[in-house]
Amino acid sequence: MAQKYVDATASRKVELAIGELGLLSVPPCVAVQYLSKLLQGQFSPASVADVVECEPALAAGVLSLAQRLAAGPVGQRHAVKLVLDRLDADDVRNLLLKTKVTAGFEIEFAGDQPALPSRKDLILHSLAVACCTRRIAEAAGSGIEPNLAYSAGLLHDIGKLALQDIMPKSLAAITKEAEATKSSLRKIEHKHLGTNHALLGKQLAERWRLPEPIKLAIWLHHRDAAALTKAVPEAMLAVFVKAANNIARQAGVGVSGSFDEPELLDSIAESVGVDAKTLEQIRDELPQEVKRKSACLGLATPQATARYCDLLATTAAQLSEKHAKLSSEDRSLQTTASYLSFAQEFLRGVRSTVPAVDIAEDFAKRWQRFFQTGTVCLYLTAGPQDGAVDAAIVEALGHSHKTVVHTPPDGSLVPRPVAGKFLLLEAKDHIDWLIEQLDVDFDRDQAKLLPLLSDGRVVGILTFELNYPGDVGLFAEKFEMAASMAGTVLDLALTKESEEHWAERFAQADADASSIAMRRDWEPERKQSPLGADGESRTGAQVSPADASVVEALAEMAAGVAHELNNPLSVIAGRAQLLAQAEDDGQKRHILEVIQENAREASSVVDDLMSYADPPAPRMAPTAVVQIIDESIQLAAHKANVEHIDAQVLISPEVRDVLVDSAQVVVAVANIIANAIESYADPMGSVKIEAEPADGGLRLQIHDAGCGMDEATVRKAPSPFFSAKPAGRRRGMGLAYASRLIRLNRGRLDIESHPGHGTTVTVILPCQ
Repeated sequence: MAQKYVDATASRKVELAIGELGLLSVPPCVAVQYLSKLLQGQFSPASVADVVECEPALAAGVLSLAQRLAAGPVGQRHAVKLVLDRLDADDVRNLLLKTKVTAGFEIEFAGDQPALPSRKDLILHSLAVACCTRRIAEAAGSGIEPNLAYSAGLLHDIGKLALQDIMPKSLAAITKEAEATKSSLRKIEHKHLGTNHALLGKQLAERWRLPEPIKLAIWLHHRDAAALTKAVPEAMLAVFVKAANNIARQAGVGVSGSFDEPELLDSIAESVGVDAKTLEQIRDELPQEVKRKSACLGLATPQATARYCDLLATTAAQLSEKHAKLSSEDRSLQTTASYLSFAQEFLRGVRSTVPAVDIAEDFAKRWQRFFQTGTVCLYLTAGPQDGAVDAAIVEALGHSHKTVVHTPPDGSLVPRPVAGKFLLLEAKDHIDWLIEQLDVDFDRDQAKLLPLLSDGRVVGILTFELNYPGDVGLFAEKFEMAASMAGTVLDLALTKESEEHWAERFAQADADASSIAMRRDWEPERKQSPLGADGESRTGAQVSPADASVVEALAEMAAGVAHELNNPLSVIAGRAQLLAQAEDDGQKRHILEVIQENAREASSVVDDLMSYADPPAPRMAPTAVVQIIDESIQLAAHKANVEHIDAQVLISPEVRDVLVDSAQVVVAVANIIANAIESYADPMGSVKIEAEPADGGLRLQIHDAGCGMDEATVRKAPSPFFSAKPAGRRRGMGLAYASRLIRLNRGRLDIESHPGHGTTVTVILPCQ
């Protein structure tokens, strides 16, 4: 009983020791082969594929790594080279560098007779079994994949390699006893350890999650073939490995540690279903095959341990250098990541509805927090009005407010050195005029000044107290990046505000022009409004030609708007597009795309102004009325984004051709029809179009039964940028542009409408 207790205890100790193994070790000669590859610049897993495929410890590590990382299809994770193609180079490099390298007990017994089996003997035996198992699988035609057979043969003795790692002297003694008694190694292992290398190999295979067929082959490759396949049909691979093990021992390739008589070829042939003659050929060719394949392992390398130590020193030096470089890059990346967070938070707060001075205040507050500065002042240089500009102040404790400051007596808001380029200046030489107006403590000696640029144009000046002047060189690049970002965003906001200002002035000027025209031209000709079908009077507005001088003034104003706004808008849109294309962060890319889209939208406002104020002179030509109506309906469908318009067209037989610029009139009528469609809740609402002679010309009427308009809305309807739609609507240029084009073609436009009873737009056009 005592002996059994001791055996059980010994067995458990061995199993626990095996369980602590992370990876099997390799001899120095093998380490020399893959370390030399690691030192050759750009490392590729393919460069070590031959070494890994021939060395059982490395192959087991790679297959285990593939299982953990799910590298490649499940059905291919037994093939070492296929797995290496799918593993990341860094993962393979880390595995190789973590593999323990040892001279094993060869060094411990350096002064004695070399013990068996040596590590090289075990590797050669495993490689022979691998090659032989693959050839048996191919000859048997059993359906077992050759690469799977090879890997199972290569790893069949990993338990033996593990024993050599944890107890080299004990394994040497067990092998010596097996040799003396002509016994199998497994039998002597069990006698002294209470377990054997096959069971320990199974334990490792489970822990390393090796493919199930390989695990069965490791565990069962010493069992009786007939009984094995009858009980476990999936274990046919183990039968092939057992056969290959016996053939490799017959061929004398390597040393397995077992010294019992190997099985005869006839018996092996019967177990695997391959004739003995084929097996004999495999056995005879095996030594040369293993010799060729093992050449990559460098097993015969002289003074391998010394060479390994040299390579190890070189590798350590390289790794130390890379570590230092990575540490420096890591610190830089941490700083960059912090800056990106600063930029991201600032851009998240930017909205198209936020005034530029509010954006300036928010940026100044974030600048102070991020760069740990003292008092900050940011004033806007773009568009000063009446000698004053907007400014934002952030005091030392983070309290902020907005104010207005007067420009210096000489009007120089932008210091000459930073006009058009980024420079970090000493502020004390440039801001006396500003400090005099600020009711805050500001240390001139510590203050710095820099411009906020957008495409080389200064849109703002940032002045701040730098608490750590010695660090200015470290922050210079970040200062410029942040200032450039703020300059672009502020330029966009200022451009939008300028566009809105011009649009308001333009609309007011147009309204004044229309009022003058109506008083002079329209009221004397206006007849009593006709009665609607319900007997109630309809409200109406007739748009007549405005003074030529007023129209010219509007055209000149629009040209000025285009000159002031189009260039910066194009720059903003272009810069935002370039930054978005180069940005990997999806959220930041979206913010840049929003900036680009808003810039394009603002640019389209300018285009609408120009189209309204200064359209091309009409080219009059006789045109059939039916052609104008047909083309107008098609264009209106496109404008209203509908496939079909329910239009009822009635053309009097007496209608003659009209003398107009057909392209301009088609656009005008299409705008009217599109407005009629939009008056319905359902875009399929019907539109009635009538054409008949009138006063030597043509009367074209477009009727809808939509929501209609009240009197005030009818009066404003032909004005640019007017719309009765809620916020977020399209710009109200449809009827304004239509009215403008009709007037250019010597026509007249009249609107009659009543809430809930639809709208009728009458267009009078000249005939030949």
